[in-house]
Amino acid sequence: MLFGKKSPEEKMEKLVHRKDWSRLADYVYGDENQKKELAQALAQSDDESSLDLLLRLADVAVAANEDDVLKEVCETLKKVGNDHVTADLHEVLMKLPKEKEDLREELSSTIQLLHKKL
Repeated sequence: MLFGKKSPEEKMEKLVHRKDWSRLADYVYGDENQKKELAQALAQSDDESSLDLLLRLADVAVAANEDDVLKEVCETLKKVGNDHVTADLHEVLMKLPKEKEDLREELSSTIQLLHKKL
């Protein structure tokens, strides 16, 4: 597939490599699959803008009740996140309903892991 169309994941990966954060930001408000793919693509960069997009994606996922997207954001942050995002993640945690115990635990473990990263 030399000149074929690229999949959304391939497009996002290319945009991450180019550090085209403004175009990637459009996917934050896409469908649930696009959001999960965005989180996965952002795992290739620990740039502050990439981390900002992940945090925005986490907020949008909580508001849209998209638990799988938030889980994917946590997995990505465990790979590329740092101690500086823990305060923002704590705010996301406070927005989650108490009955979402498994998701709250996932966020808490992500915060703890990132807090230990120096």
